[in-house]
Amino acid sequence: MPTMETPRKIQIGEFTVAFLSDGIWRNDGGCMFGVAPRELWRRENPADAQNRIRLNLTCPLIMRGKDAIVVDTGIGNRLSATERKIFNHGDGWLLNGLRQLGMEPGDVTHVLLSHLHFDHCGGIVRARPSGVFEPAFPRARIFVQQGEVAVARESPNERLRAAYRHIEQCLAPVAGLVEAIESDVDLIAGVTATVTGGHTSDHQTALVRSGDAGFIHLADIVPTRSHMRGPWNQAYDLDAIRTMDQKESYLARSVAERWWVSFAHDPQVFAARIANDRGRLVIGEAINVSTGLDGI
Repeated sequence: MPTMETPRKIQIGEFTVAFLSDGIWRNDGGCMFGVAPRELWRRENPADAQNRIRLNLTCPLIMRGKDAIVVDTGIGNRLSATERKIFNHGDGWLLNGLRQLGMEPGDVTHVLLSHLHFDHCGGIVRARPSGVFEPAFPRARIFVQQGEVAVARESPNERLRAAYRHIEQCLAPVAGLVEAIESDVDLIAGVTATVTGGHTSDHQTALVRSGDAGFIHLADIVPTRSHMRGPWNQAYDLDAIRTMDQKESYLARSVAERWWVSFAHDPQVFAARIANDRGRLVIGEAINVSTGLDGI
């Protein structure tokens, strides 16, 4: 296994944002790009023989003083042997990245989950060799939208039940840590959970503001640079029109106010400033993904 580099950081006013990753994985390209033609998306996202594309699991760590907020937690180490083969993902490196910063899981004070799909919430638990699951961040308050929890646990819809089939395995071990919230909420001064909907009915993002500086993790509203294009959305989106509207709004604000934007699944870029080049959104200053994450 390759040696992991110290996570890369940016400064957002009084906040430091470090880019943790739970590693590289693979998922079906058609699922990731929905109605966008394969001949177009594969130019930037080449697929393997199983039509899977290479993806990252970006988990920003927002720090100020004693506050340490992890946004999403990747897949973790809970997958079965069959799932590991399907998604080409092992135990993940989220906690390793934390330790590279001189921190332990107990130092994390908050976890913000954008939604409860397995590749965003799986890392809130760790599987022990005995098979027992325990909290990955034992002292953290875990924030997720109440509506997201309700759909994940109670939906009678067959598609939604399949999307959340892992949910009790992830939520039961952290039941005493979860705080279900409704609408936009400030986790601490300067860090806001903002509801977008679109990908799921209660999908949320993390917005950091400090002075004139800003940072947003758009999670599955804009999971890769390719998804900055309006019509390029995931087949998983429950409301693709809302995803497009939210994408347009937040990216326009990011350009106007020079926010940093991080991408949940881009295999090459953790985060970037976005520019408008004669009507086309392009990447400006960027924080690139280390090649050392391959094979994790």
